[in-house]
Amino acid sequence: IGDGMSLLTKLMNIAGRITYAFLPSLIQPDDGFARHYLTGAEYVLYAKMDLRDRHHACQVTKMLLRKYPQASLELIRAALLHDVGKSSSKYRPIHRILVHLYTPKDIPISPRLHGLKGAQQRNLHHDRYGADLILNSGGDAAVAEIVARHHVPNGHREAAMLKEIDEQF
Repeated sequence: IGDGMSLLTKLMNIAGRITYAFLPSLIQPDDGFARHYLTGAEYVLYAKMDLRDRHHACQVTKMLLRKYPQASLELIRAALLHDVGKSSSKYRPIHRILVHLYTPKDIPISPRLHGLKGAQQRNLHHDRYGADLILNSGGDAAVAEIVARHHVPNGHREAAMLKEIDEQF
């Protein structure tokens, strides 16, 4: 049953991604929730994110707080900003779907690409792009580090906690 539920959850997440890719008006991110935790500069970055990514960030953060109610403020802020590196340009709806189905692992971090390759590059390297955005805006180095490591924590406890929750969506 556990595996069936896991597969069902994954299928529901895929269906939701497809629906939201083409009909983003069906979702509303909880921007007030995010504003409560983020600094002014961080909220500016958050507000530049696509509403689908803001919605996802709020879902991840709320689940993180349910599982880890004593999470540090830096981890909470990192959860809200973990996908900010995707905000550098707009995803076309079909690109949002395709990058989740397949993204080659050999796309370099720079120079920045366009079209589907650019969307794949952004998907692959958004953790590093996001950390750079946070640091360049005067943000907290601890928040940037969690964001940079949320896909490959390499022993970083808080990045591993974020990865665990993010992978459920």
